[in-house]
Amino acid sequence: MLATLITTLALTLGSVPIPQDPSAATCRSIDGKVSCGYKCLSDGQRVRCAQTLQGHCQVIDGQAVCFDPPAHVRKAYGDALPKPECQSVDGAVACGYNCVTQPGRVKCAQSPAGVCRSRGGELECFDPSAVVFAVYGKDTPRAECHSNAVESTCGYNCMKSAEGMRCARTPAGICKVAGSKVTCFDPPPAALCAWKRELPTPQCKNSERGPVCGYACATAFTQSACAATPDGVCKVFDSEVHCFDPPAEQKADTACLAALGLAALDGAAP
Repeated sequence: MLATLITTLALTLGSVPIPQDPSAATCRSIDGKVSCGYKCLSDGQRVRCAQTLQGHCQVIDGQAVCFDPPAHVRKAYGDALPKPECQSVDGAVACGYNCVTQPGRVKCAQSPAGVCRSRGGELECFDPSAVVFAVYGKDTPRAECHSNAVESTCGYNCMKSAEGMRCARTPAGICKVAGSKVTCFDPPPAALCAWKRELPTPQCKNSERGPVCGYACATAFTQSACAATPDGVCKVFDSEVHCFDPPAEQKADTACLAALGLAALDGAAP
């Protein structure tokens, strides 16, 4: 009697599935096709696995799909990284953030601060560059998008003129309107890594070819020029403006530069 009870109990316990640790990598196979990673899911025909712990897998519209936010985005948000979403339209599937759809098409941003919009039959997404996440972390401001019947543009501190709308690529950037022309300027990544959120606001000056923006700007007659960093200098010699910028990398934060290197491994722009 006791032996029978022990045998029955053992068989019962053996039939209970062991919960999978979501933090542990694993491999799964279906019909001879193997996939390895995290949070693996199957749609009955294939297995898909995220390649990072912060990745997201989902079965949607009969398809198993996974999405991994870029490395520099994961580093910026850490445990505060919002959960991505997946959307499906007429069999087309995409995952990410702030997704937009059209009949038969779907597109998503790669980061929570990214934006997507539908214009003229096209789906467009914009994500801040890697240095923005390196400087602002999980507080990275969400970009904005503007469009008209001709064009669409996304970014920061956008300005509009008769020739159209333009946006800076970073929150530290600036756009200036003069007449019908819009000029935008963004400090180089090394400068952002050096001064970070304390980076001074660039200035803009008018020139015969339109506004020019940057630092320590100087003008000679109708010509103006600016340095690219706060440490830069501009001087007038023989009716011409000459500017020079010391290497900002020398005073840049090493962790910020490392984040740019991490993004470069992913193929992302600095």
